[in-house]
Amino acid sequence: MMVGNMKKYSTCIVLLFISLVSFGQLQVGVKGGYDYFWFTHADESPYPVHYSYPDNSFMFAVSVRQRSAHVFNLGVEVQYVNRSFGVQSRWGGHGGGTDVVFDYNVGSLVLQIQPQFVLGSKFKFFIYPGIYVGTLLHSSLAGTSHSWKIGFPPYFKTDTLNGNAKGHYPSLEFGLSPGFGIEFPVYKNLNLVFEYNFTMNITSVGGAWGSDNTKMLNMSFEVGLAYQLISGL
Repeated sequence: MMVGNMKKYSTCIVLLFISLVSFGQLQVGVKGGYDYFWFTHADESPYPVHYSYPDNSFMFAVSVRQRSAHVFNLGVEVQYVNRSFGVQSRWGGHGGGTDVVFDYNVGSLVLQIQPQFVLGSKFKFFIYPGIYVGTLLHSSLAGTSHSWKIGFPPYFKTDTLNGNAKGHYPSLEFGLSPGFGIEFPVYKNLNLVFEYNFTMNITSVGGAWGSDNTKMLNMSFEVGLAYQLISGL
């Protein structure tokens, strides 16, 4: 399954790269940054969900963007994002329920499509509405799950988890990823880039802890370098 997802990602990236090259003036960049995220608290049960963020995440990215004389320019970006968080959750009713205490670490590969509006010549400001799709590269999950049910005989079950998060965290994510930034030349065709990116998932991420409507909100603060690779095509 993971190999199939990687093949799909590779095909999409190649096709997008070819389409960008066909438009001329091409810029490639690398960047990294601090990634701050949190989960929304969906009111799905009388029991609140508690989250902890012991080590907020980080990201690295490679981008390919048009930098033509036009205001509208297309951009794509491939990110690696690492996140750690803890969850304490309870759900169920009078006849039974489940309690979980989970600690996650997840590393994701994210593809963003960024149709950008670029203003300025040497000093540029850009803004984009974006979409993203992400796949899980690696993960770890440690914790316990307690389930119970009233009956005869009564049912109690405790599971101790210590492995990867497969089945307890979505293998695919999809959502919105708007952002903005500035760039300016530091040496010939080399630009310094400062960027802010916000993402919100549309697909569910909280089903494993009984919170199907939970959204993950994410803000990344990024700095990097971009090189004008092709011009005048």
